[in-house]
This record gives sequence, C-alpha cells and structure tokens, in this order.
Amino acid sequence: MSRSPQKKAEPAPSAETKPLGTPLFAGIILIMAVALTWVFWSGLWSGGGLIGGDLYTYFFPQKTFFAERLQAGEFPLWNSYIGHGFPLVAESQTGAFYPFNYFAYRFLPVNTAYNFVQLLHYILAFVFTALYVRRIGYSIAAALFAGLVYTYGWFPSRICLEWAIIGGAWLPLTLWCVESFFQTRYWRYPILLCFALSMQILPGHFNLAFITQLMLLVYIPARIWFSRDETTDALKPYRRRTVILLLLAFVSTYALSAVQLAPTWELKQHSQRAEVGERSHKPGYGHIPVWYLSQIVAPWAWYPYEVNLDAGLAPGSEATNQVEAHLYFGIAALLLLIYGTFSGAWTRDRRLILLAIIGFLALLYTPGWLMPITRHIPGFSFFTGPGRYGIVTTFAVAVIAGVCLERLISNWKPAIQIGVVTLVCLFTTADFWVVSRYVTYATIIPNPPINNVDKSALREITSKYGQPVRLFAPGANLPTLIGVASTPVYLGIGPEQYFDPAVAMPDPLPFKEPATPEQIEWLRKAGVTHILSQHPLDLSRWPVKPVWSDFDAVINPAWGRFDEPVYFYELEGSRGRVAWSHPVADQQAEIKSYRANEIVIEAETPEEDTLILTDLLYPGWSVYVDGQPAEAELVDGMYRGVKLPAGQHEVIWAYQSGWFLIGGIISCITLLVIMTIAHFRFWHPLLFQMKNRGRQIPPAEQTGVETPTTKK
Repeated sequence: MSRSPQKKAEPAPSAETKPLGTPLFAGIILIMAVALTWVFWSGLWSGGGLIGGDLYTYFFPQKTFFAERLQAGEFPLWNSYIGHGFPLVAESQTGAFYPFNYFAYRFLPVNTAYNFVQLLHYILAFVFTALYVRRIGYSIAAALFAGLVYTYGWFPSRICLEWAIIGGAWLPLTLWCVESFFQTRYWRYPILLCFALSMQILPGHFNLAFITQLMLLVYIPARIWFSRDETTDALKPYRRRTVILLLLAFVSTYALSAVQLAPTWELKQHSQRAEVGERSHKPGYGHIPVWYLSQIVAPWAWYPYEVNLDAGLAPGSEATNQVEAHLYFGIAALLLLIYGTFSGAWTRDRRLILLAIIGFLALLYTPGWLMPITRHIPGFSFFTGPGRYGIVTTFAVAVIAGVCLERLISNWKPAIQIGVVTLVCLFTTADFWVVSRYVTYATIIPNPPINNVDKSALREITSKYGQPVRLFAPGANLPTLIGVASTPVYLGIGPEQYFDPAVAMPDPLPFKEPATPEQIEWLRKAGVTHILSQHPLDLSRWPVKPVWSDFDAVINPAWGRFDEPVYFYELEGSRGRVAWSHPVADQQAEIKSYRANEIVIEAETPEEDTLILTDLLYPGWSVYVDGQPAEAELVDGMYRGVKLPAGQHEVIWAYQSGWFLIGGIISCITLLVIMTIAHFRFWHPLLFQMKNRGRQIPPAEQTGVETPTTKK
C-alpha cells in the first residue's frame, strides 16, 4: 500500500544501522524464527513428542477427546471422559474456539497437531517481537536479538505449559498494533488489536490475556500523555479519538470472545473457583521467591540442583516450582542492559524508559508480596501464579537489550556489525538452550505414548465391553486416552462436585492401600465399572475380578513403567453407567448411543422408577422421554436421574449450554459489525468523513482512512 511518508518515533540511530527493505527484513526474520525452532525443538519437527509435566494428565486427555469428536463429525461441547463429565468449551485447556486448535486437531493426528501449534507460536512470538522493535524505529539487529531474548528466554522452560506459549505469542503483537495506530491513525490497527487480544482469550486460559491487558492499560495512556516524542506530539489533535477507538477495541475484544468467555463464566460459578478459599483455589501459587531472582545473574548456581522454592515464602504466597519461578534473560542481554544503562544507549528514548518501568513493576509483583491486597481484586484473585508477570519483564529487557546491541555496534563497519550480531545471537541461543534443559518438566522422545493409541491392548479390551467403561485409576485423566471415562480428575477449573468432600470419594484415595468399605460403596454408586492399578490388588479386600495384566502401549510408557505390567480388573456390584433407583425384576436399561452432546438410552420398567445415568448433572443438560421434555433429577448430589412410568421408553439426554448460545450470538454479531466497519472504512471512507467533503485530504490526515486508489 502506498501512502504519505511517515516520521519515525525516533530518528534512525545511524546510517550503518539503517533499516533494511521490508521484503528482505521479513525474509530474514522468518528464516531465523523457523531455524530457532529447529535448534530448540528438532525432535518435534521430526515427529517426536513431549512427555512430562501436565502433558499426559491434563493437556493430551482433553486434546485427544476433542480431536476424536471433530474427526467423527461432531463439535463437542461436553467432555464425557474426564470424571463424570465437564463442559469442554468452558474449561481452560482445550481451546475449542481457537482457530489454530480447531484446524490442527480436525485434520492432523493429536501429537502432530500439538507439535504444530507449539512450533507455530514460537515463530509468531519471535516475528511479532521483531515487528514491534522495527515499528518503534530500530534496526534489524535490534529486532532479531529482541525476538531471540523474549521468545527463548521465557518460553522454552514452559514447553509443558501450552497456554503460556500460545498466550505469550500475542503480547508483542498487541503493542505493535498500538504503536502502528499512533503512527498512522489507521483504523485497521485498533481492529487488529481487537483480534490479537481475542486470540489470547479464545484458547481458554486467560491469565496472559489479563496480564497483557493490564500492560496496555498502563502503556497506552503513558505513551499518549507522558512518553512524549514526535509520534505522540502529532497525536495531540486526535488524542480523544485515539483513546475512544482503543477503548472500543478493548470492549469489542470481550464481545468477540464471548463464545469462550460466557461458558467459562458459567463454569466459574459452578466450580471450585467460585470463591477463593483454602480448599478450592490459591491465587498465590507460582510466585518467584526473592532470593531465587539471583538466577538472573547466576543460573548455574541453581539449575543443576533440586531447589526447595517453598522455603521462606513471601506473605500471601503459597507453593511454587522451578518452571513457574523461572526468570532468565541471558548473559549477553544482561551485559548489554548494563552497558546501555551506563552509556545512555537507551535512556534517551522515553518509550524504552516506559517499557523499563512497566517491566520493573511486573518484576516487583512476581514474589507475591502484594497478594494479601490483590487477592481480593477480581482478576488477580482468580489467576494463580504471580511469577507469570515475569513475561512482561522479559519482554521489556528483550527490547531494551536489542536497542543496546544496535547502539553498541552503530559506528562499526558493516562486516564487523554482522559478525558481532551473529556471535551474540549464537552465544545467547546456546545459553538459552542449556538453561531450557535444566529448567523443565518435559522432555522430547522419538515415539511418544500418544502415537500408540491404536496399539493399546486396553483400548481393544474396553471397546468390546458393550457399555461405556469408567475406570478408577491413578494418573488422573490419563486413561481417557484409550477412549474410556476415568476418575479421579485433574482440572484447573472444574465442576465443584469433584472438589466437594461431601460428594467426592473419601480421602485418602486407595492407590496403595486397599479401599475402605465407604470407598467401595462410592465406586459402585459412581458407576465405576473397572479398576486399573499399578500393582496387583488383594482379592480378599477388593471386590474385583481380574481381567487382564500386561504391558500397554499407552499407559505403561506414560506412567514410566517399562519393566512391570499394569493390572486391569472388573469391579463387582457396580451399578454401571446406567441403573435404576430401586431395581426390580424385568427392568432393563441399555445405552444405545453415547456421543459428546447426546446420550440415547432404551429403558423398560414394570413400574414407575427413576433411571440413573452416572454422569454429572450440570446446567445445560436436558432430558427427553419418548420425545417429550421431562424433569431432570439430581441423584446422590452429582448424577442425572429422570422418573419413568411403567413401560418401554426412549430417554435422550442432550447438552446445549445457554451461555454458549448467548456468547456465540454476541461473538457472531460483533464479528459482523467489525467486518462491516472495516469494509466501509476501506471502500467508502467519506461516509465517515462527511464534514470533510468538498476538499482533498491526504489519507494520513483522515485519521487513517484508506481509499481504493491508495491500496495496492
């Protein structure tokens, strides 16, 4: 697109570091972004997979169910495998409405899809950071180094936390949109900002979206009123309009993301996080102990050893771990930051001073000192992990260090510049690579268990059982990979029944010791049909029948049991997935169809009775008897029941979340409005500029209006 030449926020540092042309710049940035993913994660490129951390207890169980349902032609609103079910579209890890997730898991094997999403967002994070540095007027050298420090200083140790990579990738793009709007006043940038913020929300885990928005709420007004430069001086006549448009972008973000936000809000009201408490939710978890911040200058003093990070907790904080507490910028970046601070290489640029202030404020929050206050504030009280605010600090250091590198080499010969930048980037890459291997809960293996689902002996056995199987097994959620329901559960935000001692299985869970009579009774009422154990069960104390024992291609490697078999039993006396409240002779009930959003049961009873489905009764589930709506009953504080008169009946349980429908409608309307505005701003700009009719106005003066003759 051709347009009037625009002034830079800061003059180009020197002739030697004059920015390269756009095509060449884009090519260099993209090549380096892709190449770095190969350096750090070549095993993912070659078909290997990650194992460790929450991957097989949290992420893969949800992704696998989502992929299976999509590939079966059904968009799942409900996950019936984990525990007694939960609203899939509301939980924080599946990301059913995130475009990249949908297409990846719709068309690719689960492991390939997971690798693709991870690698893509490493590339995006690098590219978006480089774009931001270039947008504020610095060279390709600064852009490359900033992208390297931000992306590979913060993300690799969190490779087992997919939400961190996805959410963090979009943070620099939001700042690029803001700076682009300041410089051009084109409406396209607030619109793109709305989409960038929405892309942080749609994956379902909102923590980094919340942190990004907090950052912008400081960055935008500070840039307009306090961080003065040529760009903001030119904005003076348009300040009010600028702020209004950016506020509209924020509001539109929530409306555009309503399809994800609405069902999550509903789940929050019915979850263990409905209220902050000792039992349900600890927002201080995941802080960075103050003394552990020494990792910034001396990582080698900590990483090779097991560190008790829970010692000397800050007031208001709870437990943490090395991944949540990781904060490292690289030795080269730190040295450049020191050089730039004492030489004034970056302190003359108010935009960088603003970034430094925001990064320092974020750093102050990471130890959890402020949790006694902020834990009572919405948002702060919902998300765990004060240490996650370190992403803002890392971004600020990355940008400033990149500028310092540019200023350091600005007066050197071009050949020396290229050599120095290459050496610094190579050294920093090696530095981050080593640290990422010390601080991680995941590793790459050539043949991950998720690739062997079709070879699972347990999957074949359970598929022939006749009725849907529910396992009781250690390794929460993991057995769902073989296509069965499993309890207990592991959910960051889940239905409150799973965390309520009055309804959940009595503690301690009998994984090592025999179950108590109360626990056996709970298993039978919960519809548990089978038990999967890591050791042989005492048949004199467990009412079970041995079914199978051997090596399973999925369960054994996921549990790390390569030398010992697993043990599979059938639980005797269980009422199964469907049962009668008061069983009598000649009663029958059989599940004919069991899908994510609909369950069909054929039932026959000689007298009136309540038919029980041992799945969670949750808002949105409706029941129909012989095609007519019926009243659902809550059984034993958790399960679904419906009263049936004598005779044969077809019972259909159907899930349709009202909050999902409301959110979907709001999102669709918002998208339509945004696209309509974008269309008219682009093709019919004078409809927005009636007062200017009659005189020729350059595009840049029309607050960013484009005309068909200016676009190329």
